[in-house]
Parts: sequence; C-alpha cells; structure tokens
Amino acid sequence: AGVGGDSCVPPDMIIALDRTLTMHFQPNGSEPTDAPAYASSKWSQAITAIEGLVAPPIDATIRFGLELWPKESPGCITLAERVENTVQATNPFCEDGEVLLSPVLGAQVAVDAALDPTTTKICVSTPTGSGLLTAAARLAEVQEQGRDQFILLVTDGADWAASCPIPDPLETVQTLAAASVKTFVLGFSASGELMPNGIGAPFLNNMACAGLTAPDFDESCMLSGTGYVAVDPEGATLYLQASDGVALGAALQAVAAEVCCDCVE
Repeated sequence: AGVGGDSCVPPDMIIALDRTLTMHFQPNGSEPTDAPAYASSKWSQAITAIEGLVAPPIDATIRFGLELWPKESPGCITLAERVENTVQATNPFCEDGEVLLSPVLGAQVAVDAALDPTTTKICVSTPTGSGLLTAAARLAEVQEQGRDQFILLVTDGADWAASCPIPDPLETVQTLAAASVKTFVLGFSASGELMPNGIGAPFLNNMACAGLTAPDFDESCMLSGTGYVAVDPEGATLYLQASDGVALGAALQAVAAEVCCDCVE
C-alpha cells in the first residue's frame, strides 16, 4: 500500500524532464527516421511514458507536478527542427528549469496539455543542477507537514559537466536529501553506461545514493561529507535504467508504486 500506510497523505512528486537536444536521438544514440512525429526519439518516448504514469488510478494517490529543464527560451526548437537540422538551438546556456504544473491530484489532463512531442521544444545545454533547484523551490512553496516530497529526474545524462557544471547536480541532490526531499534518478539510454551521448553510469549511481533512493541502500551507499555517494560507483546499477520506451514506462510505474498513498499493489 505504498510508504504511507493506512492513514497516508498523498506525496508530492515533481517529474523533472530533461528537454536538452540529445533527447532527439533514439535511445541507442542513432538519429530517428520515423518522420513526422519521430516516435522513436527519446523525447517522444519520454513524453508518452510520463503521460502514462500520471493516468488514473495512480494520479489519485500521488500529487504529480511537471518541470522541464532548461526553461523554454527564444532559440529553443522543435524535435523535427533538430532532427532535420534546418536550424540549431540558440537559447541561452544554463537557464533554470520551468515548472509547468505544481503538484496536484488528478494531474493527467494538465500534463497531457503541457506535453506534445511535436510542439514542446527542446533546448541547448544541460543544466541538471539548476533543473533540480527549480523543482526544489516549487516543492518548498507547497510543502505541508506530514506530506513526503520527491523529485523524479528523467534524463539521458548527457553533457551537463561540459555545458553547465555549476551547480553540481550531485551536491544539489545531497542538499535536497538533507531537507527531506528524496530524488529518484532515471537514466534513459539503450546502454547501461549511458553511452553514446551520456555522462556515464558511475555519476548516476552516486546521484541515486545522494537522493536516498538507491536499492539496498545500507550496503550500496556510504556517507561522504554531508551527503551520500555510492560505495562502488562502477559497480551494480543503482539508478533506474531504461533502454527503451517500454522499460521507461515500467521504471516510472515502479517509482509510483513505491511512494503512492493507499494504492493497490
């Protein structure tokens, strides 16, 4: 029946979706060719999986919110524009995220309205740390005593260290955990190493420990300074890894089943 038990309060969970340019690829790193919608792209598959997550009956047991990062700015482009290479994104680097929906029960209609793989734009640079801080700020605004709060980070992991290394996502997740906000880390790539175009599994393993959501936490994670990291970042996969749209949907549903309030298993 989820973590809340018989008298639980539906938790807040902001889905923080990576809208960076590498999401235009297929999960195996190749260019999609299924025009015009490019349903094989990570972007399209992620949107489909998220829309499936927030549907009834689970949307009555979790207050879902939605954030895209970075925020849409002039210069962001559509999926088709990126795939067909008619233009390149020219939005400013390393912007904050954009909360499109605050946590709410019955989120399906609002999420469906906010996300369309053909028109919702993708943007250059990967400000993972800033995206997490944007979600955290909104959670702080709606925080209520007795209501658990989570961020569900959906990312292909790519290039944040090269484009937007500050704020450091790992330190950000550790800080959030100290403030009782747990972070689930979902890496979307055909390869467990998040390659090609990925930052690599060791970093996301550390992120899962930092977010207090790694499996077998006591054995897999250790305290380092004021936050947690993986005992062996090169070892077993501790983050949620999805190699295709079906696996992504299943991973999202598993997260929901772990935190939902009075839900049917």
